[in-house]
Amino acid sequence: MKMNKIIAGTSAFALSLAVVSGAMAATDSEDTQLQVNIQDTINLVCDGGDTTTETVDLGVLTAGTPVTGSTTCEVTTNAQAGYVLEVEQDGNSGATTMDNDNDDAIDIADKTAWDQTAANAAAYSGTGLGFGVLSSTATKNDTWWGTAAACTDAAQLYAGFPTNGAANNNIMEHTAYAAASTETVICYQLDVPATQESGVYHGTVTYTATSAL
Repeated sequence: MKMNKIIAGTSAFALSLAVVSGAMAATDSEDTQLQVNIQDTINLVCDGGDTTTETVDLGVLTAGTPVTGSTTCEVTTNAQAGYVLEVEQDGNSGATTMDNDNDDAIDIADKTAWDQTAANAAAYSGTGLGFGVLSSTATKNDTWWGTAAACTDAAQLYAGFPTNGAANNNIMEHTAYAAASTETVICYQLDVPATQESGVYHGTVTYTATSAL
């Protein structure tokens, strides 16, 4: 608005100013990181996966003619670093796994107990109970167990079962994540001296799969 006045011969001019405030929002930002730790899970099933102990029947043995059998252990795990498979005698002590059902004092000797650090498996000869990994869809260590295609092959290496609680009893080590389940086949071979007492013998071993850290 303007006003013009004539006062005593003097001209004056007045100006009125107005300011309009614009509507502008204030902003700020900050990142938020989400994190979750997925727990390792692992499941081991050997052969039929019965709720009771799985039985591997080695059949009828005539001294001097070895018998063989096998177990397939399937492992399912989401472990990032893979898993290890180990075995040991189930509470037994000494170098024996199988005892005579009629006389606990009579047993069948095992081969020299497996030790992963010594890698002491050997081709089967003589007498005694031995085991060895035949194949694996996870990771088979050929240096430990040889390159055989069957339990009866000369290239298959055997050792005795480690005693309960023994260290260095890993028989298979898989060091990578596997989306699908993996299977490891374990062979058994057994022969006895001609003097071995007749009868039925039993023994139990325990397989354990543990996720790797």
